[in-house]
Amino acid sequence: MYLRDTKVSSNELEDDEHFFFSLKKCSVSEGVDTYDSYKDMDINEEYMPEYHIINACMMGHLETIHTYLQSHNINEFLNTGWTLLLYAASCAQVEVIEYLITNGADVNRHKDGYTPLMALCSCTKGTTERCIKCLTLLIKAKANVNANNKQRQTPLMYACTSQEPEFIQELIKYTKNINVYDNMKQTALMYATKANKLDTVKILIQNAVDITLTDNYNVTAKDIASLKGYNKILSLLNFNEEEITNSSEVSKICDWRDMFPSLTSLSDETIDFDVFTILHGMALEKYDYIFQGISIKNFLKLTENDLCHLGVKISAHRVQFMEHLHKFHKKKWSVHSIGIINKSLPYTLYDGIVSLGTVAKHVTVIGSSFQYIQNNIMKANNENVYLTEKQMFNYEEALKETQKTLSLLKKELIQVKALSKRVKKENNIGIPATYIGPKKNTLNWLIPLSVTAIMGIYLYRTEMKYLMKI
Repeated sequence: MYLRDTKVSSNELEDDEHFFFSLKKCSVSEGVDTYDSYKDMDINEEYMPEYHIINACMMGHLETIHTYLQSHNINEFLNTGWTLLLYAASCAQVEVIEYLITNGADVNRHKDGYTPLMALCSCTKGTTERCIKCLTLLIKAKANVNANNKQRQTPLMYACTSQEPEFIQELIKYTKNINVYDNMKQTALMYATKANKLDTVKILIQNAVDITLTDNYNVTAKDIASLKGYNKILSLLNFNEEEITNSSEVSKICDWRDMFPSLTSLSDETIDFDVFTILHGMALEKYDYIFQGISIKNFLKLTENDLCHLGVKISAHRVQFMEHLHKFHKKKWSVHSIGIINKSLPYTLYDGIVSLGTVAKHVTVIGSSFQYIQNNIMKANNENVYLTEKQMFNYEEALKETQKTLSLLKKELIQVKALSKRVKKENNIGIPATYIGPKKNTLNWLIPLSVTAIMGIYLYRTEMKYLMKI
């Protein structure tokens, strides 16, 4: 709101929709000074300097702003509840925004959570190029892209209603989660759909937006498009929904052999349990059918080209996959991941198998991480990418840490082996008295033994007869 109209109630001032209505009502076209227009309104003379500076921020009058700041704080709230930067951002005034930031303006100072970045995202004045320049300035100055106001609305939600696709594409680069919702559980996709922004909806879909979310009235973005008759958006949402509704059977651990992938073969119609878990963490479980029959070892070594061949057509999803995979390989391994063996407690054969299976899995993951690093180093070498000394140092430290990890794993394996021998020895009670062993083939030794016995008896009798004659 550029002017505080006496007809606007205090409740309306607390409501953003009325706030923006007042802004539009009092705004003017570029190049027209509004100072004289204030004379026709019922305005207190003491507030006239503020209205003059508001106009300067809207119109880009740097000299007026410079003079005003000689005696005023750059971050103070005016009687309207806004700061100078909020007004400059609402009109996409590049030079004013840059000047205010340079002179210490707080880019996150807000009116009920409504930040300068939100004001920019709501701006309908100026070219897209100007708006993107303003966006760059604010983000460089650490503007919070993921902030929300008292209605839990985000900059992206405002942009989806007012800004062009190029602006949206740039803003999404810095947005952590495009599926967040306001206090009515409405998402950015719903805002774009209500505004009939077809290209914006396309961009959101390309960036892995969830089209199945519902608001407080259990309405989806598709329902909104259908109710409003936005058939192009509806077709787009229907096509995307059909494309990603595939699912597949997830493998299960039924016996001890399933803990050792090298002992079993994965069906081409089944997805590995660990692969499915990681995909779920990436928010890409909708693609599980693509990874049927792929072991965790091969899954962790996939490249973007591999994803293309497998059928991940949306580039944003491939980028999302590779970013999460990179984070996975960067995650530090701990010996506690396989569980510390407490020697003072009974250790059964079952415990030994579980420990060995867990260690085997970790060895597989570490081997895949090594291969992943090697592939990326070779790729960087082929693309003539040179690492700084700091980057080289970080890689060397990471490799040293991995070497320590392998040593810990080796010790764990040795310990498990020793414990398994001890368990075998302690549990070995010999052959029970009632033990009936397996049926043996006695023919191989019975005949020679019988012949030997007969010959022995014959020789014994012959010898006795000879001795009796003597």
